Amino acid sequence: MRNMARQSVWTPWHELHNTLTSPLESLLGLIPEFRPQFDYPPVNVWKGENLIKMSVKLPGVKLEDIDISLKHDTLTIKCALPAEAMPEGHVARRQERINGSWQRSFSLPFAVDSDAIEANYKDGILSITLPKAKAEMPRKISVNQ
Repeated sequence: MRNMARQSVWTPWHELHNTLTSPLESLLGLIPEFRPQFDYPPVNVWKGENLIKMSVKLPGVKLEDIDISLKHDTLTIKCALPAEAMPEGHVARRQERINGSWQRSFSLPFAVDSDAIEANYKDGILSITLPKAKAEMPRKISVNQ
């Protein structure tokens, strides 16, 4: 019996998409106005009832090049992304990875406990946990007779 691998239903559509867009992307990629423009690495933000979690992809960044600050209800992340040297005698054909300094600020939906903020950097991923301030937490109020 012949072993048949199951193909994804989407595979033909991906192939068609790549066939149609690759030549156009190659052509437009040579024109500066059509090159991808990124201001900063992508950030994921999750809001829970009592905390916010953030995740930032920063591959190749050194820990000492990351700066995180909190002022009032605004969290700011600053970073320097290293430039990759182009091999001698080569010309860039496509350059999508960003480099240089950037900063990004986030307005937080509630006050956070600044003493309990945690930030970790592992395998190129910056993870930040921002717990809600105790004063912002709901509390039960007892009623006296």
